[in-house]
Amino acid sequence: METTIEIQIVQELRELKEQVRALREKVDAAQAYVVTEHPHIYTSEKMHGGEPTIRGTAITVRTIVERTRLGDSAHEILNAYPILTLAQVYDALAYYHDHLAEIETYIRENQEALWRLANRVST
Repeated sequence: METTIEIQIVQELRELKEQVRALREKVDAAQAYVVTEHPHIYTSEKMHGGEPTIRGTAITVRTIVERTRLGDSAHEILNAYPILTLAQVYDALAYYHDHLAEIETYIRENQEALWRLANRVST
């Protein structure tokens, strides 16, 4: 016959097992992201196909670069995307300058996709 202490131990073990499972899920989810040398930038195959993204947002580095090419200042970008901080905007620009070829490829692919969409022939 189980004692009250044994029942309590079994319940606590079940709770611990559930906590371990929840932690394992968090660790597995976190491993889907690749940390970069830039504190505000990460990549994940689950987010924009691996395109560098500003942490805590769905805004890509490419988006920030393209806004600056349109003539937007960092403060104008902040007004357009109030979720961002100035540090995130500048880190995105720093990432771009450290990874020119990579980001230029994303920009070109985006422009080509827009061109195909605009010039799509209806069938």
